[in-house]
Amino acid sequence: MKLPPPDASFYTRPPNTPERASVGAVVLKRSESGWLLAVVIEPGDYPQLPKGGVEADETHVQALMRELREEAGLYAVRVVADLGTLERLNYVRTRWQVTRYSLCLTDEVGQLPLEPGFRLEWHSLDAAPPLFWPEQTQLVERARVALARGEYVL
Repeated sequence: MKLPPPDASFYTRPPNTPERASVGAVVLKRSESGWLLAVVIEPGDYPQLPKGGVEADETHVQALMRELREEAGLYAVRVVADLGTLERLNYVRTRWQVTRYSLCLTDEVGQLPLEPGFRLEWHSLDAAPPLFWPEQTQLVERARVALARGEYVL
């Protein structure tokens, strides 16, 4: 059974909903044909950016590197820019996710993700697929435009 896509109600915080600090990334890799975007496919075939929660003893960067290993099988990633923070409910509506996104670079193809059922796909940044979470699709587009304008030092 496919989950219905999130609607506008996921972007309004209900009262008394606990907050969870999270991290995520737009991970890029150079190819002969241009930039490639890392897309994580979660069980059920839900394409997303790699992301996840920050544990109590972690910095944002430590959490990001752990999530990239767990969800994407990426171990050698360099953070090059802060892309800002996005907020929404998690899918089961139990937590308010406050996710700090980074622009990252890698030369890796990626190993088998540590999370069971997860897989990594590389897509052309210029033809990135729609992601399950609409704000992630919008973030990728903003990063693509900024990159084309030369706003990032890579």
